[in-house]
Amino acid sequence: MKHDSNEHKVIDSSLKSILSVTAPMVLTAMSSNFMFVIDRIMLAGYSIDSMNASIISANLVGIFTFMLIGIADSAEVFVGQYNGSKQYEKLAAPAWQMIYMSLASCVILWPMAYFSDYVNTLPHYYLKDGVEFQRILLYFAFLPPLKVAFAAFFIGQGKPKIVTFSIITGAIINVVLCYSFIYGIKNTIPSMGCKGAAIANVISEFISIVILAAVFFNCKNRKIYKTFKNCKFNKGLFFGCARIGVPVSFGNFISMIAWYIVQTLISHASKDAATIYNVGINVYIFFIFVGEGINKAVATICANMIGRGDLSSIEKTRKIFVAIAVFFGVVVSIPLIGFPQWIIQMLNILPDNLSALYSDIKIVLFIVAVNVVLETLMFSTWGILIAGGDSRHATITYQSCLWTTAIFPVIILHYLGKLTSVPFVYMFMGIWLLSTQFFLYKRYKSMKWYNKLV
Repeated sequence: MKHDSNEHKVIDSSLKSILSVTAPMVLTAMSSNFMFVIDRIMLAGYSIDSMNASIISANLVGIFTFMLIGIADSAEVFVGQYNGSKQYEKLAAPAWQMIYMSLASCVILWPMAYFSDYVNTLPHYYLKDGVEFQRILLYFAFLPPLKVAFAAFFIGQGKPKIVTFSIITGAIINVVLCYSFIYGIKNTIPSMGCKGAAIANVISEFISIVILAAVFFNCKNRKIYKTFKNCKFNKGLFFGCARIGVPVSFGNFISMIAWYIVQTLISHASKDAATIYNVGINVYIFFIFVGEGINKAVATICANMIGRGDLSSIEKTRKIFVAIAVFFGVVVSIPLIGFPQWIIQMLNILPDNLSALYSDIKIVLFIVAVNVVLETLMFSTWGILIAGGDSRHATITYQSCLWTTAIFPVIILHYLGKLTSVPFVYMFMGIWLLSTQFFLYKRYKSMKWYNKLV
């Protein structure tokens, strides 16, 4: 890792430099995912129906949230390429464009939140909890992309530690508030179930943003990077971010619809099927933090290399990330394959007896372990393509494989009345991840993804 005379960070292909960016990003993703998993575990302790209702509703809200995040994330590519080309005075401008986009999204989100009673596909037995949970999250669905917009300024420079701190702080606060709001505190806070979990989530997101904004606007960053003076709306830069972000955003939208369809079909099949599927999803969400963190780290590092025209370092960087991906993927898979009884023991403390489902849950956990490794590898290749601005092709590949190898088979099984085995759903997911990695790697080798944007 190097620093120029002004102490601006220069990211190279050394293992030390790569880990200095990757480790905080993996920790950040782990903290975010851990927060969601703990929320679901707490809701499961309150009621299995509450957990299932929250997951289905969160999937619907996620359709719109991840669309916005997909656009906001594009600021990282521009910040990274500006940083690599030493145009430091421009680093704050991409973040500002995405801040405006996040705030403007309220025009769409708030009417949807108001009409949540009608905008859902919840089974009748999840309706009450699910609608309340959904409404609160939709009113504040602009917060996650706003957080990503601020974070892009730091991540694009290869300085993710403040982002990690803000996310971990928010996650800790969320756990405390979630427990207090779901179960209540005698004579102080009433038990609110799903509603409490949603409120805790909103508060934790807000606190994370406050931390990032405070550093973004501190004296040093205002002086060096003009973080306040660079607040002007820049039409060219805004649409430059959009050209990269919109394909990813649209892909996120389609992905969330895809998994919302799967979730809905399974939840209508039976409560047992929904529970097995959601146990697997909760575990999967937690352990894919490695892939998510690596994805953002790869995009940041390669964007900096592209910005300074250092194409030769990218292949070396890719090989290091493949090794990191395999190592982390195998490590986090050990408890799922070798010690599934740990998960089973956790389920034993829940209010409902799930012993009849343990056989299928063990199979699901094994497949999840394999899928975690596959997704981590896929994300490492995906990050390189995004760094070069090749989001359109990457998204088309991702979605084509998703629908043809995973979603359509589940829909067909549903209409044939044979959607009875949840493990099969997770097997389709593995086929999707493997095929996506194959085609993304072919694109990488072709060099058609490479594009210097600044």
